[in-house]
Order: sequence, then structure tokens, then C-alpha cells
Amino acid sequence: MGILVITWNYPPRRGGMEYLVSNVVRGLRKRHSVCVITAHAKHKTAQEECIYRAPWPGLVLFPLYALWRGAAILRCNPEIKLIFGGSVMVTPLVLILARLFGRKAVVQAHGLDVIHASGFYQTVCVRWLRFCDRIIANSIYTESLVAEKMTRPGVTSVIPPGVDPIRFESAPSPESVKEKFGLVGKRIILFVGRLAKRKGVKEFIDESLMTIAKEVPNVCFVIVGDNPSESLTHREDTLSEIKRIISDMSLQNYIRLLGSLNDDEVIELYQACDVFVLPTLATTDDVEGFGIVLLEAAAAGKVVVATRVGGIPDAVEDGKSGILVEAGDHAALQREIIDLLRDDCRRFDMAAYARERVMKQFSWNRIFERYTTILGLLMTPTGSE
Repeated sequence: MGILVITWNYPPRRGGMEYLVSNVVRGLRKRHSVCVITAHAKHKTAQEECIYRAPWPGLVLFPLYALWRGAAILRCNPEIKLIFGGSVMVTPLVLILARLFGRKAVVQAHGLDVIHASGFYQTVCVRWLRFCDRIIANSIYTESLVAEKMTRPGVTSVIPPGVDPIRFESAPSPESVKEKFGLVGKRIILFVGRLAKRKGVKEFIDESLMTIAKEVPNVCFVIVGDNPSESLTHREDTLSEIKRIISDMSLQNYIRLLGSLNDDEVIELYQACDVFVLPTLATTDDVEGFGIVLLEAAAAGKVVVATRVGGIPDAVEDGKSGILVEAGDHAALQREIIDLLRDDCRRFDMAAYARERVMKQFSWNRIFERYTTILGLLMTPTGSE
């Protein structure tokens, strides 16, 4: 079966959506012929087989290119039976082409792409979801967001993102990694991700870090990530706010801002850290649809502390693979991190369970099978009923 993927979010852009969609494409290509239509990129990835990029940057002309290129591909490739949208944003493009050429329409939902607070976006993109043959949500929470927009029950399936545990097995020793990044003798609390406001990094520094440092004096909060400059929805300059707090509170000895790193360096830091934290805020205009970094930390054999927000409870089994606290409960967040840093046996036991859980439930091979099953059922005579 041939599949046409239409997506704005695709490497070399970096982020959760890009990670998920590119890996789904990689998995589908093991059994299907897949073509991808995506946005313009100044610097393309090394190998781009059957990937068609808009010749111009920007969102305004992308829909026109996607429709033109998609029509040309579908006209010449009758074996393509399904059109897969990488996010809710491209739903109208997927449906227009699916209806014109008699194909099935499937859209991946991530969370923010369902609730984005724009009347125009909700009218033009989200309301079209009800006409899709299948919607795949990345978490139970995202499924609930989709359900609020739908009039047809039974159209949404939940398939979480995956991770490749093998990639996290081999890395330099934690000591050599600490020496490389100037962290010798430090107990590392690690954050990885784009510095969107909802991530709660600024609030964690402002409300929790010094309390933790008083109990664990050699602690260091290591931040890997930068402002979400390529995002269509985030324009805040969180990094400047963090730098101001560091200066005002004299936290230079307790924080390292490492910016964007390559994948190998990020894995090194996962391996070297003591605790991974994702202190996401509960906001009305943004949401953590899943939290892929939580799976990555678990794959590296590290315990995580996160807030019980959005799709995060799908990624963390509370009390077993990590600890969940309520968003805004800074005292609980501080307490759990301090306890884990002090209790090596508990930390190691939870980390071991977390890695085993990831290998059994979230390896990409298992996730690919779920996509293959859902899409295969859709192509049966009763698949869209």
C-alpha cells in the first residue's frame, strides 16, 4: 500500500511533533511506499528519499504547494490508498485531496494542535476533524481533547510516541561527560526541551531550585534547549527571563544553560544526570500532549519527576517509573527531588523499572506495529465504519 504524508512538522526542524512524525514515516516505510510533502528547509537532512519540500519558506504558500504537489503525486500513483496528516493543522489539505482522489484520510493529533486558541484555526482546521476516517492521538488526554471537537464516536485511536532504547545503552562514563560539560562533582537535575512557557522551567528555578540547593549543596540544574524560534505558536523569550533570574538570584553555580545540542550529546547528559525533571504548568492556551523526553530519560535508565498535566501520566507510571506531582505544587516537587537525590537505592530501583517499562511498552518496533494494525484495518471494507 502506498501512503502520502502531508506535514508541516518534519526534520530538520526539532521538536516533539517532528520527532513523532519522522519516526512514524520511518516505521511505515518498512512495509509501505511512503511519500512526504513538507515545509521548506534551508538545511535539508542527509537523505531525503521521496520527500517533497515547498520551494518557499513560510506558512502562507505551503497549502497551495501541498495541494498542487499532492494532486500530482496521487494522479500518477494509484497505489497510494491513504493520506496521513502529520498534525491537525493540515487536516483540510488531507481531506481535500482524499475526497478529490477517493483516498482514506488519517490525521495525527498531538495536543496543542487541537486546542490552539484561534477562531480562524478552529474553524478552518479543527472542525474538519469530524470528516476524517481515522484520528490518531498521542495520549489519552489528547484523545479527550479530540472528543470534545467530534460528533462521530469511535474514530480516534490512541498510539503513544516511541523510543529506541538501544540508542541509550552506549555512552561515555558519567564522569567523563561531567568533565566535558564542566559538571564534575555535581548532582545533576536535567531538563531537555524547547523553552516554551508551558514547560515551567523559569518557575522551577524561581520557586524550587534554591530550596533544593540548600538540602543538596552540590546540585546543578542543567538546561538543554533554546527558545522555540521555529514554532508557529510560541513567541516568548523564556531564555532571557531565565538569564535575568540567574543574575538576580546569583545562581551561576547552580545552573548550566547548554542551549541546543546534538542527539549524541543529549544522550550523554541523560546518562550522566541523577534526576530528570519536567515541571510543566497547567495552562489554558497550551498543553503537554505527551512528553517524549520522559521516555528518553527512562530509556537511559533515569528516574523522572514531572507534573500531572496533559498527557504526561501516559508517559510516567506514578510511583514506579517516576513521580508525578500536581502542577504548581512547588513544595511537593522540591520534596520528591530532594528525596530521590538522597536515596540512591530508591532512585536506582525506579530507574530500572522505568527502562524495563519503556522497552516493553514504548519501543518503536511495538509502536510501529500499532500504526500498521490501525491503518491496515482502515483499508478493509468495514474499516471506516
